[in-house]
Amino acid sequence: MNFRVPFFVLLSATYTVGFASDKTAASYWPWDIEAKAALEKPPEFKPYKLPTLSGHDLDYHDRPAALIKAPAINADSVLRSVLSCYPAGSNWDIDVKLRAQLRNNVGFETNDYGTTSAGSNYVAIVASMPLYSGKELNREREREYKRRTEIAGFVADFIAAIAKRNQAVRELALYSSLEARASLRVQQGIVAAAEQVTYLQKVSSAQESLIVAESKIMETRLKMSTSCDTSKYTAMDGYLKRISAVKLKAK
Repeated sequence: MNFRVPFFVLLSATYTVGFASDKTAASYWPWDIEAKAALEKPPEFKPYKLPTLSGHDLDYHDRPAALIKAPAINADSVLRSVLSCYPAGSNWDIDVKLRAQLRNNVGFETNDYGTTSAGSNYVAIVASMPLYSGKELNREREREYKRRTEIAGFVADFIAAIAKRNQAVRELALYSSLEARASLRVQQGIVAAAEQVTYLQKVSSAQESLIVAESKIMETRLKMSTSCDTSKYTAMDGYLKRISAVKLKAK
């Protein structure tokens, strides 16, 4: 008896025999998917972040510190005060001291007090002054003139350094804010790192200006204070410290 098997049944049987097991492919598959090396995840690398000069993550949305105007110091009064505390007296004007003297010449006349005199009374006014020759006095005045001009230069540099210091503080605050903004823009890929580097250099320059100005304030303050007498040094130095102190405003 002849039996006819449908074609789709034969095709199904052939497929079942050829791919009966999934383990057949593993015998010749060149990669071991269960190996330890295959299961290990590759390292994750974060993009390089250029730090700011201060190293702090400043929020550029914060309002920078406002400009603090330098005090309007009276240079003339500071100069007079420093000159007056100098240990030696001034030779700019000749120091003439007047002294009145009453003299009674002794003679042969007897007065009511039982003494004899010539009857002549003398009243004198004596002027005393340093014994300087013309050349010596001129040299002393030249020395004092040099000291006066040096102190005047110290006063001018002192006042200018205070204003420069306050301006440097303001510039430092502004550039630091712009540096923080540029750092965020670089991380987001909006701009190249050159923008942040530019502001980093400006922050560094402002920081240097602040250091130079503050050092100049200290230098001129000490020069003026040390020109005073020892007993007056503390008072003068304390006064100069108070008028030169920076007064930072709270945010």
